[in-house]
Amino acid sequence: MADDLKDKMEPEISVEPEAAKEVKETKDVKETAAVEKVKEKTKEVKEAKETKAEAAVAATTAAATAEAAKQASKDADAAAKAAKKAEEQAAKEAAKKQAALEKEQEKANAAKAKADAKLEKKRQKKAAQQALVDACPPQYRPVSTSKYFWLAFLSAIPFLGFIITLLLSIAGRNRNVKNFERAILAYYIIGFVICLIAIIVIGVALPSDIRENILLSLGKIVGSVSIG
Repeated sequence: MADDLKDKMEPEISVEPEAAKEVKETKDVKETAAVEKVKEKTKEVKEAKETKAEAAVAATTAAATAEAAKQASKDADAAAKAAKKAEEQAAKEAAKKQAALEKEQEKANAAKAKADAKLEKKRQKKAAQQALVDACPPQYRPVSTSKYFWLAFLSAIPFLGFIITLLLSIAGRNRNVKNFERAILAYYIIGFVICLIAIIVIGVALPSDIRENILLSLGKIVGSVSIG
């Protein structure tokens, strides 16, 4: 009877470890599956995070690129406006300078035309005067200033000048020269008369000793002038 009980219990004992083993294996498989699932989810979450980060970086890069492109477009527009403004200013300055040059040229041309007209007027006046001179008879032709100067110089020479003045006032061919020499001869005559009156007054009014001294002085002056 004990053997029968023993035989009955042995199979039960042998069966129980196999069931526990299966349960353990099932549990291990479930745990492994759970771990794998957790790993996969973690990997997915990580990949999702990396994807989101890459997307965020890409979005940031795209935004920065768009902002840079926008700023570059603004800078290009500003540079184009500045260049256009500088070009317009340069054109205005060039036009202003050109207008000033044209105005100066017009002034210079007007001044030159005025000077030419004035010179032509003088030339015509001189030609008209020369025509009048040429139309005059030789005895009435005008005498130049230089000729009057030399005539006066010759007439001022002591004694010789008086002779030249006397000859030209009588026998001069030009009427103007003759009148000029006659005027100088009149000065000579007036001077001679004044000297004669002075001599008479000195001879009558002054004492003899003073008169002799004055006559002696006049004789020396006349002698020195005659020698000179």
